[in-house]
Parts: sequence; C-alpha cells; structure tokens
Amino acid sequence: MSGVPARLRRTGFDARLRRTGFDARLRRAWLEFVGPEATPVNHALTLASTVVGAAVAPVVARRRGGDRRRAAVASLLATDLAGGVYVNNTLACARWYERPGQSETAHLAFAALHVHPAVVAWLDAGAGGRRVPGPAWAAAHYAYLVAATVVVRRSGAHRRPVGLALTAVGIVLDGLLGPSACAPWFAWTYYPKLLAGHAGAALWSDAALRAEPRP
Repeated sequence: MSGVPARLRRTGFDARLRRTGFDARLRRAWLEFVGPEATPVNHALTLASTVVGAAVAPVVARRRGGDRRRAAVASLLATDLAGGVYVNNTLACARWYERPGQSETAHLAFAALHVHPAVVAWLDAGAGGRRVPGPAWAAAHYAYLVAATVVVRRSGAHRRPVGLALTAVGIVLDGLLGPSACAPWFAWTYYPKLLAGHAGAALWSDAALRAEPRP
C-alpha cells in the first residue's frame, strides 16, 4: 500500500495502482490519465487517437500557412486534445474523475490549466482573416470554458444535458468568433474533452459512475 499515494487510497481503485518495479511510476501515471478501470480497447483507442492527432495536426497547420515551429506546437496541442477527447469520455476515465474525494475545486483547476486558446491564437498570428483579434478570441474561449465548467459542476442531476448543451454552445461560439486558421479542429476537441467529458461525464449515468469498482 505504501507505493500508492494517499489521495488514491480508500477509493476502491488502489489495487490497480499498487505495483512494484522500475515501471511502477510510469504505469501509475498512465492509469491516472486513462482511469484504473480502462479496458484494453480504451488503452488502444487512447493511444491511436493521440497518435493520429499528433500526426495530422502539423500537416493541417503547414497547409494553412503555418511554419515548422507552429506545426510542431500544433502537434503537441493535438496530442493532448485528440487523445483527451476520447479518453475523457470513457466510463473508466469518468469514474476516475468522479471518484470519492475528488473535489469541485479539482475539476475547476483541471479546466483552468487548459490555456490552449492562447496557444492557438499564437499559432494563427499573422494568418489574417480572423473576425476578432487573437487575444480577444483566446480570452473569449478560455472565459467560456471556465464559466461553463462551473455551471456544469453546479448542475447536479442535470449535469448530463447541461454538459452536452454547453459543449455545443462552445462549438457555436467558435464559429461566431471565427475558427482557427491553423487548427480548425480546436473547438471540436477542446469542448467535448473538457465539458462533455471531464466536467459533465455526460455520456454516463449516475448509477454507472457510482457502481463499485470491478474486482
């Protein structure tokens, strides 16, 4: 038990995180990302979506006028968002983030760390054709994400429809502001990952989230 962080104990998930050997920390970090109950299919699709996103994003950026540096940054963004939009909407990941002891503050902090709109605005610098200036574009997306996360987390029994609805509103907002030139896929991964997925666990019922962990 000593190898399992205290915050992971007494949740019913700790047995999957109790490993010894040189790869214990790497395994634990991966399981905290995908959820300790992730199936082999979950693992495979998380890796596949991450790799596809990382490979396609720089190609799109280059074709839309981005230089090599911007293409590399677009690849890093897609590594997080393409894999995240899948894994954050799996039952294993949803149950992990909704486990006992996970606070509302932790959910909000997770969302607040996703300052991706500022990076996307940098990617598009000089691209032209934007309806609003880059800083205002980034601020609008980020402010909406944080505010929507608070609303979803306070929605209680209505979190599922609210999470899906606010995800759709985020995508509409992107259309109104003008999609990114170098990363037109941004809103379609950012909001489903963070609102439908992490904040709302919108694809899963309360019964599924609260069931005892499988042995």
